[in-house]
Amino acid sequence: MRNIIKLPLLVMVLTVACQNVDIRKKMQKDYKQSVQFFEKDLVSHFPVELPDSCSFGATVPQKNTLKMFGFGVDGMLLWKTYSLSQYKATASQLKDLPNSTYSANDSSLLLVFSYSDEIEIVGEIYRDQESPERQALATHNVSKASSLPVPLFEIDQYKGNTMSGLTEDFKLYVLDAKPGKYIDEEYLQECECLPGKWKHGYSKGVALSDEKQVVIYWLIVW
Repeated sequence: MRNIIKLPLLVMVLTVACQNVDIRKKMQKDYKQSVQFFEKDLVSHFPVELPDSCSFGATVPQKNTLKMFGFGVDGMLLWKTYSLSQYKATASQLKDLPNSTYSANDSSLLLVFSYSDEIEIVGEIYRDQESPERQALATHNVSKASSLPVPLFEIDQYKGNTMSGLTEDFKLYVLDAKPGKYIDEEYLQECECLPGKWKHGYSKGVALSDEKQVVIYWLIVW
């Protein structure tokens, strides 16, 4: 479908590692507002409060969002390095939840990412707007309808040459994922890079690195 559609632009990337009370309160407020945008079940695996020394990113649509081209993804990411004892306790609890597990470089991964390879402007169609790498990922997705969707991770700190975008020491635990509409209709966008079964849906889970003692919490809704 070639048209102009709304791409959420409110992107917050926060790093909580300071003692300034006012800044921390502002970050906690932003975090809570993002959590409250989504249904409770979708964010139940996230920490109740924004932890110290973590990074947090959210893409949450707003009523006055600017119009742009392409398929966008709403959701939240939070990543944190824990002490060894904290990591073991946290990871153990998360691994005990019902889940489907993938390696970071699993060739069966179904990847969700913002994508706009073909756009129309004033009647003119412009093709091949995405990089060959992202075009290849979109083609890869077509045959993976039986897999559970996960984000294409684009976190510079943990960037790796794998299917998921993370370094190979991460494992991905999909706690739940379902097709369907889980945000208001006005925020839904057409998708060029997912199989028909997953035109709309959500995925929630965690990526864990025993080596780095890192937990990445995710929720994506599209």
